[in-house]
Amino acid sequence: MHVLIAGAGVGGLCLAQGLRKRGIGVVVLERDVAPDARAQGLRLKIDAHGRAALADCLDEDHYQLVTATANKPYQSRGVTLDENLNELHSAVPARPVDEATASIVVNRHTLRQVLLSELSGHVFFDKKFERYELVDDRVVAYCQDGSIWFADVLVGADGIHSTVRGRLAPDAELIDTGLWSIYGQLMLDEQNRKWLPDNVFGGSRPVLGPQGRTLALGSFQPQMPIDEATAQFAPLAEVAPVDDYLKWNLIAPAEQFGVNAAEFFGSSPEWLHAKARDMTAQWSPIVQRMLAESLAAATFPLAIQACRPGATWPAGRVTLLGDAVHATTPVGGVGANVALRDAAALARNLAEVADFPELVQQAIAQYETAMREYGYQAVRDSLAGAERILRSKRLLGTRQSG
Repeated sequence: MHVLIAGAGVGGLCLAQGLRKRGIGVVVLERDVAPDARAQGLRLKIDAHGRAALADCLDEDHYQLVTATANKPYQSRGVTLDENLNELHSAVPARPVDEATASIVVNRHTLRQVLLSELSGHVFFDKKFERYELVDDRVVAYCQDGSIWFADVLVGADGIHSTVRGRLAPDAELIDTGLWSIYGQLMLDEQNRKWLPDNVFGGSRPVLGPQGRTLALGSFQPQMPIDEATAQFAPLAEVAPVDDYLKWNLIAPAEQFGVNAAEFFGSSPEWLHAKARDMTAQWSPIVQRMLAESLAAATFPLAIQACRPGATWPAGRVTLLGDAVHATTPVGGVGANVALRDAAALARNLAEVADFPELVQQAIAQYETAMREYGYQAVRDSLAGAERILRSKRLLGTRQSG
């Protein structure tokens, strides 16, 4: 069996590792010219499902590298803050932390570097997937550069604007939430740790401000320095050191940014940084200082969209994974975990029929049935969470007492 994966994101690379671990031939085609060519976010929450999937698809050394370069396992207190960093809500979890259900936080780029380990010759960059055809029992894929690729199975792991989905499920729809986002990064050092309050550290910390604006905070503080962890667990892996940081993500209705979509998504990092500061100018002085001292050049924009749950297509030799089929909103931080869960499940199913070509479509159909159930539920949950936030009185500008 030979599997072709369109997209070298977290889900596509995890699938590639799971297939390689099981002795199945795999090639990954990625449109970007390099793994870090686009800004795609900073940290990722990896929950119990995501951790289990990584353990299933990686060898023990590389899985240990993932956990060592992540924050300590935690169970979120569910802390919500107002724009003055006062606690509005805090749900204290059971103590001690239950390792079986705890989450970790990884640096997205670090995880991708670990997932790229030992995939030399399997991952090809600057290969923009264009279209595919079914010829007998094979899939023929075409890239924009003229290259042609053959496989027994094609997996679209090419994100929310998936080209594979456009052919496989052309009626699938995207949901535009009407929200835009600006991401920023404050590097942590001895000086700013002194004035940053404790309640901005830990899991995700949503700061609910007026006018429908939310500043989502989250720290990255790995258990071990990344270079030390790499040397100990997987010395041949090419993983770059990353210093501790606090990420922030300003989310607001699109009309509040004062520009059209082309201008917003074409803006310079410096303009985005200044806009985020301007939109939080009346918030806590600590918030203002946090943004002021962030890396202006590292600021980038994102639109908050989701896949409308419910898309179906006839089972065959082409399937979808991750954001290509069930992209979620950021609420709950489940998107990467569902993609990882897809990868592990599909790798297992394909491995079971690797020597039985006549059963490949059946194995894919079984994967898709299960994936639609948990994947579409994740989308619905994330959309419901986003709607609850948008409808909260604080986001509508109404002050609550008590």
